[in-house]
Amino acid sequence: KATVSVLYWDAKNTKKKDSKKMSHSILMYQPTAQLSSRTYSDYETLGEAMQGLCSMFQTRLKQENPAMHEITYDIKDLFKFLESFDDLSLMHFNSSRKSYEPMGLVQIEQALYKHLTQQAN
Repeated sequence: KATVSVLYWDAKNTKKKDSKKMSHSILMYQPTAQLSSRTYSDYETLGEAMQGLCSMFQTRLKQENPAMHEITYDIKDLFKFLESFDDLSLMHFNSSRKSYEPMGLVQIEQALYKHLTQQAN
């Protein structure tokens, strides 16, 4: 497995925000075993990062099913997609600790489930 360097994000050099509302998430992923597939996406909030994962999955579904106009899936399909990645992790900024907290696959799936449940309500 690949190692991930921890990135430092200087909260003083960001747009002025209320420190209680400050949030930032970095999604790091490697879809295949090839190191060249390693990349990251940067999001303002954890919710945006979860939406980014959903968008990645939906893009993949559209690529695999170009003739279909409507594709339905459930959360198990989304989790299976995430579990197929060679590496997947997320660093989420905790404003009270003023540091990044790592999230592995299980924590990402839990956050994704919570995000989708909140969207449904």
